[in-house]
This record gives sequence, structure tokens and C-alpha cells, in this order.
Amino acid sequence: MSPSQAQTFPDMWVDPEEDPRDRDQIEVVDERTNLREYLRVYRITLRMKTDGLTPEQLATRSVPPSTMSLLGLVRHLAAVEQSWFRRVMDRTFNSLSIDTDTSTSDTAVILASGAAGRVDTDAFASALGEVCLTLTKMIARDGEGAETLIEVTVDEARDHDQAKRVAKAIVNSPLVKTAVHGADPNWGRVAMAVGKCSDDVDIDAERVVIRFGHTEVYPKRVDDSGLAELAEYLRGDDVLIHVSLGTGESSATVWGCDLTAGYVRINADYTT
Repeated sequence: MSPSQAQTFPDMWVDPEEDPRDRDQIEVVDERTNLREYLRVYRITLRMKTDGLTPEQLATRSVPPSTMSLLGLVRHLAAVEQSWFRRVMDRTFNSLSIDTDTSTSDTAVILASGAAGRVDTDAFASALGEVCLTLTKMIARDGEGAETLIEVTVDEARDHDQAKRVAKAIVNSPLVKTAVHGADPNWGRVAMAVGKCSDDVDIDAERVVIRFGHTEVYPKRVDDSGLAELAEYLRGDDVLIHVSLGTGESSATVWGCDLTAGYVRINADYTT
């Protein structure tokens, strides 16, 4: 029997029976599952390869004149994991708008000491998402002069970008914001905001459905009693505006707040 690579090159190969990565057990499922398993194997591989190395050895090119180094692999792994952090940011903090304006210091940072050791990636991603969503809503509730949290969900869109673009147009509309503040179930202002997305030529008014809360207001007509109930709903602390575009199956949700006299006063009464 010929010697195995692990026996011939013990510093480069690990015996298959002692390999903790179980790479033969990987099954092709969905993108997220595959990437999670890839990252798990990648982390173990890096931990095995870097065990006992100095910073100088980590930065040394593995095969001159290649630029490949273990430090480069670590950086690549970090870049891959950052992409998942960006996805959480896109669906939370980057789905928030108080008045469409942003600060040059608006920043989201996640830090990890590693003190907790290895954690379940699904559980961590879920917990991170919940924390970021809670903070996002807190920011919206605490908007300058804000009295009402506005949540806009757009579904049945061509893709996520279209859904988010239309949702942002609605939540950013001064007329929609003031309608919510005045407890006016004016679906025409929501329709106007959808119509501002003029580049989305596949949006057809005959397929669009608009709702305040769970009550459809367009194209279905609401009687006087229903309008009174909607006005009462809009006086609440939280208001949902739900629009279905009828162009596909994607969706997006964004958050903002109403536009009040307090907002004008706060931003008009100081100089910088």
C-alpha cells in the first residue's frame, strides 16, 4: 500500500480520519445553506493552517511570486461575511428614512471579541436581524417631531429593488406623511407617490392595490363608516401602508415617520 499524502507530507496534509471538516458530507441545497457550510469549512481550514504561526509568517507569500498568503485568505473570508452583514443593513437601517436626508456620520458597525466562541450562524443572523430591526424602528419613532411610526410594505413587485424604490417613494412623500399626521386616509397621495416612480413602466394602475392597515382603499371603495374607522386607525402610534404592484412576487418593507409642525420648528429654530 502506497503512503497517503498525510503520511508523506505531514506538515501539509491531515489524515482523512482526523479531518474535522467532513467535506464529503456537504450537500448542494440553497445558496444560504451552501455558503454557511462553505464558511464553516473555510474557518476550520484557516484555523488548522494558521495554528502557531506568527504575524510575519501569516503575511508571507505561500508560493512566490504569487500574492497568495494566509493573511489574504483571512481577509477574503472577512469580505464574504461582511456581505451578509450588508444584507442585514439593507433590510433594516438602509430601509429607514425620516426626511430623505442623511448625515455624513451615519454609521453601522458590528464588533465581535470572539469571547463567546463558536455560535450557530442561523441563530446569530436571526438575532442580529431582530436587534437591527428594533433599533431601526426606534430611530423612526424618535424622528424629529415624530408622533407616528409609518411602516410601508410593497409586495407583488418585479424584484426587490422595485419594491424598495416604490416603498421609499411612499414613506418619503411629504403629502403621505402629513396625511398620516392628520389622520386622513387619502389613498390618492399614496397612488401619487407610486406614480412618481416613472421609470417603472411596468406598474399598471389597474393592477395596483392600496391598503391602510389591512383595509383596502383602492380600487375597492370605502364607505363613510369605513373612512371613520380608518381615520381612527391613523391616529394610532403605528400605521401600516400596504401596496401590491402586481408586477411580480418580490417585496420590501421600509420605515419612517409622519411630518409634523414639530419637525419644522426643530429644524428652523437653530443654526449651525
